Amino acid sequence: MGTIGGEDAAAQRRRDEGALSAFVAGLDAQFARVEKFKDTADPAAERRAGRLVTDFLRPRLPQLRAAAGLPAGHGSRARGRQLAREARIRAVENDLPVFCYWNSGADNAPEVARACMAQLRELHPEAHMLDAGSVREFIDIPARIASVLEHDRPAHFADYVRVALLEKHGGIWVDATCWVPEPLELAVLPYLEAGVVYPRWTSGQIGNWFIAAASDSLVITLQRIALEMWWTERSDLPDYFLYHRIFETLHTLVPEFRGQWAEATTLSSAASHLLQLSMMQPWFPGFGDIMDKLSIVQKLSYKYDPASVPDGSILRHLLDTRSL
Repeated sequence: MGTIGGEDAAAQRRRDEGALSAFVAGLDAQFARVEKFKDTADPAAERRAGRLVTDFLRPRLPQLRAAAGLPAGHGSRARGRQLAREARIRAVENDLPVFCYWNSGADNAPEVARACMAQLRELHPEAHMLDAGSVREFIDIPARIASVLEHDRPAHFADYVRVALLEKHGGIWVDATCWVPEPLELAVLPYLEAGVVYPRWTSGQIGNWFIAAASDSLVITLQRIALEMWWTERSDLPDYFLYHRIFETLHTLVPEFRGQWAEATTLSSAASHLLQLSMMQPWFPGFGDIMDKLSIVQKLSYKYDPASVPDGSILRHLLDTRSL
């Protein structure tokens, strides 16, 4: 009996050591990704860019308001709340097309993006999987935007594309690196109380990798106009997250924008990043069921070294099986 008990204990130790080794390998792979994000996370640049964007947009506020169909003058949050209710009705009463985009086409996307797009297509066979050519069938792209952004800054070109698409057509924008666990038509409706939703870290800190909106939603329209203003007059990029700095500035300067956004339901960015945070850890049966309950969308990233993906990891399982 002692020998059997000793063998059981030794086997358990080996299992524990194997689990610990897999866990540490996952941590190492995650830490290795930090270098790839260093140029996008700069708090000082964020503050400088916020001031620069505010200084740029403030004197152009009359033109911005006129272009968005808002009356001259200061405006009111109450009008924004009314626009939120109207946008909510449009979101409920109209179809919400699904848009996904990779500038050079899905076949040229990284492996994780191809896996995510395949999942989206499985759930939404009618989804529009667009590239820099086919997107022009849906929207007109100003020549200046194309010349400044399309080839040299494709991520920022995609920032313009998403708001132009949603302003004109309404719908759901899903980044190519988003994993969607279930069909979005019904899942997104509870988040459209204001006719628009972004995932958010805090009330004013949004992510734009997933957006749902009714057509002609004021929050989206103002964002598109402000982006056009910036890139028409300038070609500099003070912060990688220029889109976000513009959102924050509009929230400060335009009461109607604040009014509509105040009605928006919270879609948690934190909950939507849990798959990315755990993707290098060991996969186990039932993991997908856990993720499915956390959020209607999970944001992944292609910023990792493919050679560093641990065998048996959640990411390896997703890439090999196209499932969680």
